[in-house]
Amino acid sequence: MYIIVIGCGRVGAELSQVLASEGHNVVVIDRNQAAFAQLGEGFNGVTISGSGFDEEILKEAGIEKADAVACVTDKDNVNIISAQVAKKVFGVQKVIARIYDPKKEETYDELGLDVIGGTSLVARLIKEHLIYSHPIHRVADGRCDVIEIEVNEELEAISIEKIEKKRKTKVLAVISEDEIFSPEKEMIPKKGYVLIAINKREME
Repeated sequence: MYIIVIGCGRVGAELSQVLASEGHNVVVIDRNQAAFAQLGEGFNGVTISGSGFDEEILKEAGIEKADAVACVTDKDNVNIISAQVAKKVFGVQKVIARIYDPKKEETYDELGLDVIGGTSLVARLIKEHLIYSHPIHRVADGRCDVIEIEVNEELEAISIEKIEKKRKTKVLAVISEDEIFSPEKEMIPKKGYVLIAINKREME
């Protein structure tokens, strides 16, 4: 796939590295030239210094042939505008935007944009959502484990809040057949959905 990543902060850099290492053609856009240092010497993609919603910059990045665009700067408004330009002006079918402020989620929905909230899992979630129809991943850090819970007969009739109490976990996101979203506490997930949850790791 030909993928443009707008924003080369921690998430953008990790996302770009993972995509490039898997053989995708990756172009990274960031206003700050120095930010590209985070990509490391082994990065084999293209970097362009400029605004992610500047049409000339996007054309230089090859947006007219892009299969997907990920807007992952540290500013919600920049992500909204960049995603809108990619989707509405250039007709890119798959556009993912990172969101920091959950209050703005309704705005993203009204604009018809796919969004993913901020956690240490963001880069992997975005990468999986861009490339695969049914994401599968398991990651961990030093203090906690991020796990997958598939909703079965035992869990399909109870709310997210009750699942959290039952499994002693915190649900970060729900993966349905065609989207990833943050759940409400009272939501009752359907059988077959996958819950991305975080558990506190017991120190040995």
